[in-house]
Amino acid sequence: MDFVKKYILNDWKLKGLSLVLSVMLWFAVSYVGESKLSVSVPVVPANLEKDLMIKSMDVEDVLVMISGPVSALKNIRPKDIKVPLAMGELKNGRHIVNLEKADIIVPKGVKIEAVKPDYVVIEIERALEKRLKTVVKLDDKWKALYSVKSWYPQYVTAEGPKVSMEKIETIETVPVDGNFMSVEEELDITLNTQGLIIRKLRPETIRVILRRH
Repeated sequence: MDFVKKYILNDWKLKGLSLVLSVMLWFAVSYVGESKLSVSVPVVPANLEKDLMIKSMDVEDVLVMISGPVSALKNIRPKDIKVPLAMGELKNGRHIVNLEKADIIVPKGVKIEAVKPDYVVIEIERALEKRLKTVVKLDDKWKALYSVKSWYPQYVTAEGPKVSMEKIETIETVPVDGNFMSVEEELDITLNTQGLIIRKLRPETIRVILRRH
């Protein structure tokens, strides 16, 4: 009891005031004080004409530097910030598009200090839709045991940059592989778009039937 009187109850008013001041200081730092934060955010292309497509873009993410109350910044996530890339007036060719702070969307109470880089180099081409013949590629280890009996569809529709699409007539599957034991094997195989600039591919897989020699 003497311990309680000596160390806790003694000067309780002063200690109570210290506690109140500590709480006020914590509140000021946590909810009133200004802080800064840098967030990596993806650039979102918008309003591109339907017959055009992006061939290349030198950056896909930018660093957005923001400031505001700690309470507003402490739970912020990249998805809370939007960096739209206005492309409504862009035509075929290479362009440098500035990223304006006024166009960036941030939560209420947050201020945008800067964005780096503040521009995007983008190349746009006219899009072309074309029918491509599908070619089934059997993995080398199965060629001695199996052959391709049939596949469907034999043609698919692809959409990509006009210049690139005019150079191709066929599209291969990824190498057909698996744990094959039956006389006939039927499976869905993905078409291989690696090295091709294709925006849309319909369908993306084909049905393949293999038959043992």
